Amino acid sequence: MIMSLHLRTRYPVAVLLGLVLLLLAPLAAAQDSLVATVAAEDEAGALEQGLEQALVRLAGLRSEPVLALVEEMLETRDDDGWIAALERLREVEEGVYRLEFDPFRLRTALRDAGVPAVLGERPGLLVWAVLDRNGQRELLGDAVEGRGVLSALESLAAERDMPLLFPLGDLQDRRAAQPSDIVGGVTEPLLEAARRYQADGVILLHVRETATGAEARSVAVHDGREFRGSAPGADAGTAARAAVAQGLDQVAERLARVAAEPEWVRLGFVDVQGYAAFERLRAELVRLQAVEAARLDSLMADRVVLQVRTGLEPGDLVDLLRGSGFDRSEPPDDADAADVWLDRG
Repeated sequence: MIMSLHLRTRYPVAVLLGLVLLLLAPLAAAQDSLVATVAAEDEAGALEQGLEQALVRLAGLRSEPVLALVEEMLETRDDDGWIAALERLREVEEGVYRLEFDPFRLRTALRDAGVPAVLGERPGLLVWAVLDRNGQRELLGDAVEGRGVLSALESLAAERDMPLLFPLGDLQDRRAAQPSDIVGGVTEPLLEAARRYQADGVILLHVRETATGAEARSVAVHDGREFRGSAPGADAGTAARAAVAQGLDQVAERLARVAAEPEWVRLGFVDVQGYAAFERLRAELVRLQAVEAARLDSLMADRVVLQVRTGLEPGDLVDLLRGSGFDRSEPPDDADAADVWLDRG
């Protein structure tokens, strides 16, 4: 599709040159690789694990349709013996492999196979965690011990591309979040205490060390619903990761949907003042899993029209953007053509 660029702006020439360079950014970003690092006995095992990790990250959850797609893609390799989405596979140290995938090809594979994925902005959940060991219960956070548990959850969050937040564990948290509430799954006071972190929901996690390892139970709360998980593990971090993963997959399953064939949609935004605001807006849209690319259509001093490539209908995309704080707006009197006009609520 050929884009006609109409710039009606009062900004200096230097800014215009910056905008031209910015127009090329989506093309460069589209080529960025999705990297997976796995431990495996050989390249075939590394490919299977890496492909699963990459597809789970793009979909936002580990589900039966995702695992079925992994199996299908491995069975239909190209003539060179590797799937088309794989750009590079190398052993970085003995038994550890680094794989680079083309995320555009993998998203296309998810869409063509009808695999549900989290297309919108993924919710940030605050983890209230209690570690039960040696007869004592500790509220875990950045200011206290327990990095083994939190590090395991940070790794899980990166692999799911689902942001997890961790409390400071300071005096204010200790007054507001009682370990007995976390262990008992009492959610209301913990939701209230989480407001300080502007989270979209919470995870209540109780990890108990045992003579043979550890056990973990989790309660994820999002959009007024509770999702439970439990798992044993060789250590506290392993058990915590498995229990929280169950909850995250249940949260993501409710949010997931099958993307349609991507099309370009024109979105107009009012009250976008200056180059910095425009740059932040474009970056925010590209972060959404439902948006493959966003490029400039026209720009004025106080508004902008972007062409957005998305697998959602305009109405569904607007519903998704409401979660990021955008509302429908009346078009300006001298507005350029746009499918929808939006304003920051």
